[in-house]
Amino acid sequence: MLTGNEKLYQEFKAVFEQYYQPLCNYAFNFLKDKDACEDIVQEIFLRIWEKKKNLIHSKEIRYYMFTAVRNNCLSFIENKKKSSALFTEDMGATLYQLPQDDKEAGPTDSLELIKKSLSLLPPRCKDVFLLSRIGKLSYKEIAAATGVSVKTVENQIGKALKILKEFIKEHKVFSFLPGILFISGLNQNGIGDFIKLLFS
Repeated sequence: MLTGNEKLYQEFKAVFEQYYQPLCNYAFNFLKDKDACEDIVQEIFLRIWEKKKNLIHSKEIRYYMFTAVRNNCLSFIENKKKSSALFTEDMGATLYQLPQDDKEAGPTDSLELIKKSLSLLPPRCKDVFLLSRIGKLSYKEIAAATGVSVKTVENQIGKALKILKEFIKEHKVFSFLPGILFISGLNQNGIGDFIKLLFS
């Protein structure tokens, strides 16, 4: 029979296995740096285990983790921006742009199409959309995390869906939808729901 600590560890391990990759995928949208993303996500899990074990049983853990990843990624970018002459003052405006060589090469597979479609979203719009679709946070939680109103969240989600719908219709490509699900940390069973969401 498991002791209290052993049971808690098993529950923590289950949360880690469920959320680790989706959190890394979410962070990658900010940093485009796999190692930095993993460092940030691992640090958050370490903080939960050392100081916030009460969250392991809480329904708030998803909100906490995705909000923490978002805030830590933004802090990472800001600190790197301050410490490096390579980062210009307009970094915030280019935060979500693709690397230049990716743009020149053009979309060659589903991942490139996903990058291209998401790069069309304005920064705030993309931030809200990813918290909704990857983080699966409620509009109220997104509003609290980003400091905007629930109405603004609704408007930004609508704007994002409109842009993505237009992109899909324009390029007449549906094969990249599984890739969106991969980046979102979802499974293949969600493809039908995702299509219905986009084209409803």
